[in-house]
Amino acid sequence: MQTLTVAESGFLYIFKCIGYYSGGCLYLLFYVAALLFILLKGSEKEKAVFFWPGIVTLLTVFNPVTPVVINTLFDINKEYYRFLWIAPVTLVLSYLAAKFVIQKETIGEKIVLTAAFCMILAGSGVYLYSSGYTKAANIYKMPEEVLQVANIIHNDSDHEYPRAVCDYNMNMELRQYDASIMLTVDREAYINAVAGKITDDMLAYDENPVNRILGVIVMGRQIPKSDFIKAMDDSNTEYIVLDHYSSMQYYLEKAGLKKIGETGTRVVYKYTSNNTEVFTLPDYSEVWKQQKFLSLWQN
Repeated sequence: MQTLTVAESGFLYIFKCIGYYSGGCLYLLFYVAALLFILLKGSEKEKAVFFWPGIVTLLTVFNPVTPVVINTLFDINKEYYRFLWIAPVTLVLSYLAAKFVIQKETIGEKIVLTAAFCMILAGSGVYLYSSGYTKAANIYKMPEEVLQVANIIHNDSDHEYPRAVCDYNMNMELRQYDASIMLTVDREAYINAVAGKITDDMLAYDENPVNRILGVIVMGRQIPKSDFIKAMDDSNTEYIVLDHYSSMQYYLEKAGLKKIGETGTRVVYKYTSNNTEVFTLPDYSEVWKQQKFLSLWQN
């Protein structure tokens, strides 16, 4: 789940994004200083390769307005946005550092300057364990509850690929841990629900069954239970995982779902339908054998 959003930070998002990884904006200042040096002391080739693209980067990637504009088109994630500024900053700073070191005449000077650069760059970042060291609960480095929820679902299901809907955090983590549990809701649909973009008209008339399920478990809308059950049937959803504090548990039980297990903060409900289409992976073994035979025959 994101710890930094444009909606909360606004025009300060880019600075908070940089600060999240560097502890401040020193890398940005180093980058600006490097560009100024190239402008004043660099060759024409260096200006063409580093300076002018750097100006474009400053006016776009480092522009506080850019994340706000992009966020109106699609959700911005700091883990991905950082790639836009990591590459140019790294290239320019490492190039100039290497250039300064090469210009020194003696080995001793080169070693001292290299060590100085390393200390400056390392000191400008964020220590990996600055907030403390936490031992992973398991080899998957996932919350233990994710494993517990997956086990509850698989122990109950009579086929290999059950389909489930979870609360947002569990939905994101479960897909990383167990790909055999098919998730009814994708990330974009969940974001639309959290942002309140699913309207009452969509819940009443929309043919997309996922919206009705999200309307119930995310937005807390008590739509007619027959509509909810139809959405469960149409999407082949068998399991719903909610937070213990969710107010929709009573609704699910009244709709006919059965509680089959609990963890520390999650409760798992099962919906039984006679019309569930069991998901199976395509078997390409015969196709592979035919292709292998044809290739041998052609040779």
